Amino acid sequence: MTIQTARVIPEAGLPPSDPECPAAARSPRSRSSSLLGWLGALPYLLFLAIFLIAPIATNIWTSFQVDGSFSLASMSRLFEPQYRDAFVQTINLSLLTAGIGGVLGLTLAWALATSERPNWLRNLVLSFSAVASQMGGVALAFAFIAAIGVQGLVTRMVLSLTGWNLSDSIHLASFWGIAIVYLYFQIPLMAILMLPAFGSLKRQWSEAAYSLGASRFRYLKDVAFPIMWPSTIGALLLLFANSFSAYATAYALAGGRVNLVPILIGFFISGNVMTDDSFAAALVTGMIVIVVLAIGLRTLLERRTNKWLR
Repeated sequence: MTIQTARVIPEAGLPPSDPECPAAARSPRSRSSSLLGWLGALPYLLFLAIFLIAPIATNIWTSFQVDGSFSLASMSRLFEPQYRDAFVQTINLSLLTAGIGGVLGLTLAWALATSERPNWLRNLVLSFSAVASQMGGVALAFAFIAAIGVQGLVTRMVLSLTGWNLSDSIHLASFWGIAIVYLYFQIPLMAILMLPAFGSLKRQWSEAAYSLGASRFRYLKDVAFPIMWPSTIGALLLLFANSFSAYATAYALAGGRVNLVPILIGFFISGNVMTDDSFAAALVTGMIVIVVLAIGLRTLLERRTNKWLR
């Protein structure tokens, strides 16, 4: 038996489709377009190299250097009880604020996505959520101290009206006080992140499910949840990373009274007690590992969601 093969002749002006054709045979127009694309991305790549990759590489290098020579001493100190406790408390704070902020933010996003009236209230909540999700630092800490601190406006008002001293129940310079302040930006951030996911749920899907006799719970369980859960978990991971890396708000509220990793890094860099650049870099390296794991997992879940919604 003779097998006949036919050679495909490319049309004029088009690159050859033969897989054996070398890449160098691509048209000059294609190569020029690719080169222009790389030149356009060059400023962004330089920005990443100078302000992201180089600092991370320098930090990792410093964490393995003690007195100018390679050493694992700084990294091994991360497992000492007091520093291990700092990581545990920081992770607990991040999980707590991500969990509560996630549930409340998901509810807020659902309300914004399903309610259309009154339109002015929806726009007002959306605008406030966009601003509050990016608010933090010393300004936010001062706002809470001025409101519900020991001499805060709300504290004095509640005390004069009810006789209840609010500051006796809510200590802003404590683990739970910092958690309350963090929820101020975690809840709106979750709402902003989940709005596109709610928008991807087509109205025809719910109408089709209800017309076939499905209940609301069955629709949420079999249709909405399988589509929404990667986005939800991804948003929760981003909230976790956002809380884990926050520094200014916690420091302004508690100083050294709460054992958190970002505050410890500030102490070892600024020299509140003693300076140790190598160990500060080791703490940062530990934070980088945890944050990169959270962001990497979120990226994988986001790709899976986008694949389903195509």
